[in-house]
Amino acid sequence: MGEQRQRYNQEFKKQTVKFIQEQTKTLGDLAEELNIPKSTLHQWMSKYRELKHEPVASVDRVKELEAELQEMRRLLQEKEHTLADTQEELAIVKKAVHIFSKPKS
Repeated sequence: MGEQRQRYNQEFKKQTVKFIQEQTKTLGDLAEELNIPKSTLHQWMSKYRELKHEPVASVDRVKELEAELQEMRRLLQEKEHTLADTQEELAIVKKAVHIFSKPKS
């Protein structure tokens, strides 16, 4: 006769999906490692997948982080320009104070 099917509870499935999402290995490698059919893991992934457990290396997350980095660089550049302008204004004020604070002869 055939092999008896293994049954897994819902908590085990959720934890397995979370584990899979945190890995960088392929689903096939993990299926072999966990001794669970790849098709079963696909079913569990579609049912229990939570995006917050996705690895940082996912394409969407990388794009999101790149956009955030670009925005932060733009803001930093704006602040650097503002700082340079403020420093230039301060230098002018210092020179003016120096000139106008000299005693008249």
